[in-house]
Amino acid sequence: MEPSAAFTKFADGKPYLDLDDLSCAIIAVFGFKFKKQDLRDILLQYCPSGSAGLCLEAFQALVADRRRLFGERDRVLRMFNALDRRDQGCLDLRSFWDVCFETCRPAASRAKEIFFEMDR
Repeated sequence: MEPSAAFTKFADGKPYLDLDDLSCAIIAVFGFKFKKQDLRDILLQYCPSGSAGLCLEAFQALVADRRRLFGERDRVLRMFNALDRRDQGCLDLRSFWDVCFETCRPAASRAKEIFFEMDR
């Protein structure tokens, strides 16, 4: 999922992502979960002092920085491995929903939409 679309989906009308929103948006963009401490460090690094959360521009900068670090090839493999929890060698909607429910419950309610968007 593209960063701006992930931001819009998980900010739920707010102009920022809080810690839980950020966790879900990260999964939608990168396909795997960051540790809570990493997310807290990201908020400290990318949020202005006193802000309620991460704004769209800061989220886009974060994604660009992390994509440079991970590289595109590694990104695809990590996303697939994070979602293929049963080592099936393929992804199905039920398994994807299970991963969403386990790692980011707000995403589970949108799992079907996210899955079919990824499958395009």
